[in-house]
Amino acid sequence: MGHPLVRRLLLGSAFSALGSGLTMPFLYVYFAQVRGIPTATVGLIFAWMGVVSFLFAPIGGTLIDRFGPRIVMVCGLIVEAAAVGSIGFLETVQQALIVTTAVCIGTIGLYPATTALLTRLVPEAERERVYGFQFMLMNAGLGVGGMISSFVIDVGSVASFQRLYLIDALSYVGYIVIIATLPRGTGRLVEQADLTAAASDATMPGGWRVVLADRTLLRVVAVSTVVITFGYAQMETGFAAYVTEQGGVPASRLGWAYAANTAVIVLGQLVALRFIQGRSRSRMLALAAAGWSVSWVVIGGSGLVEGPGAIALAVIGLGLFGIGETIWAPVAPSLINDLAVEELRGRYNALQAMTWTVASIIGPAFAGLLIGNRLAGVWVVSVVAGTAVAAVLFLRLAAHLTAAQDGRVAAGEASVRG
Repeated sequence: MGHPLVRRLLLGSAFSALGSGLTMPFLYVYFAQVRGIPTATVGLIFAWMGVVSFLFAPIGGTLIDRFGPRIVMVCGLIVEAAAVGSIGFLETVQQALIVTTAVCIGTIGLYPATTALLTRLVPEAERERVYGFQFMLMNAGLGVGGMISSFVIDVGSVASFQRLYLIDALSYVGYIVIIATLPRGTGRLVEQADLTAAASDATMPGGWRVVLADRTLLRVVAVSTVVITFGYAQMETGFAAYVTEQGGVPASRLGWAYAANTAVIVLGQLVALRFIQGRSRSRMLALAAAGWSVSWVVIGGSGLVEGPGAIALAVIGLGLFGIGETIWAPVAPSLINDLAVEELRGRYNALQAMTWTVASIIGPAFAGLLIGNRLAGVWVVSVVAGTAVAAVLFLRLAAHLTAAQDGRVAAGEASVRG
């Protein structure tokens, strides 16, 4: 955290999140209610965004390993800024598909590139702390942006949305300036800086074959996909549908629950960072998954009561979910980057990012299928059970990790398990 370049990166990330917070909650509203795109078509557009992100994610990882994370971030942010600024001016379904495709292409390398860049700028012992700070600042930016936009959005005014999307685009421009002004070669391997692309490939034998042959990595990715599908991916579609339709919570009160979630993250992240220090990562990930399971139990209770009680359970439940997030955010990327081969770090992070894409496709569809067919109780049981099973699987993961990879000892002190 003392590294000035790290502070600049975190500041840029927070500034970008502030812009995203202005628009993120309203994309569906903008498409359906402002531009008059049919609800079913909007759903297909969102599904298409997930497919594009999934298909292009491996390319992002490859580009990071070949050219370094900094240039991938700059190019991605330029594309995303142009695309986001265009959203406010689209009028047809075809234009919506083109613009959202561009948004997804712009974002494919951002998370793995940012993670790889931060990983190479800080000592191994400080990674969890930096990842935690990044997550905290990102949520603070999203929360503040969401609060500001809730006061200025007018569904009856296209111009109000155009202003917000242009402001969001400008927030990316600020981030681009920060990344572009980093010293040349920041975050690249020495070999990448000195070799041609062809020679650089020689230092990365096997490429994706090496990544996909890492059985420990695949175990982590598989369990992560399960917990994100039944956890994070349910926070918007599943949670909102259940508490409003089954619990009768007014839509206007959903903001209270999301505000509680953000507040817990912002206020609790520093406490969580102290708590996880020196503890088993597999156990911490299991604890996060178990915490999400408990939060779904509480949220499930909102469907059994009415009025203020349902609202209270929804708010408390999503607040509890935030506790698990403060543990997950620093630990999960630390584990992935300790498993990573240095020359293939972009690909390792890209594969982990793909778990979010897969979950974002499966999770909402799963929730819509069950809740939309009046099987809300089955949905509650599924998300509680899914996160609980993931907790058990994370505990079993410890047997496949070295002590250093599991975060129990410093790398130099670890001995490889037989």
